[in-house]
Amino acid sequence: MDNSLIQFFQHNETTALLSLLSITIAVTLFMLMRLSRQLRQQQKASTDLRLQMRALTSAALGMGERVLKMERNQKHLGERQDQISTYEPANQPYEQAINMAQQGASIEDMVDRCGVSENEAHLIDLMSRLDKAS
Repeated sequence: MDNSLIQFFQHNETTALLSLLSITIAVTLFMLMRLSRQLRQQQKASTDLRLQMRALTSAALGMGERVLKMERNQKHLGERQDQISTYEPANQPYEQAINMAQQGASIEDMVDRCGVSENEAHLIDLMSRLDKAS
């Protein structure tokens, strides 16, 4: 084969290899740019998710604190209600006698209906009259 023919084929092979290498580099750069863009999008999504998780965690902690506060209040109210329930039966006859005295009931009626002593009925009647006078 002629020397010029060999050079022609070698030149064409080199040109083909360079063309193939250029296409490979271009495709690789395109893929790298695409992967880089996807990575930025995923990093942004990850950051957004972290922020949402922080917000949810803060909200959950706030709700937990509110639930604990409500439980404490409920316990306190339950204890207070127990105290009132214990207190009420003992005072019920006196409260009834006070209401009767304010409505003008007699001492004897207060003793009969409320079960208070005569002296207690007199005292309740006297206090009722003093309240009316002031």
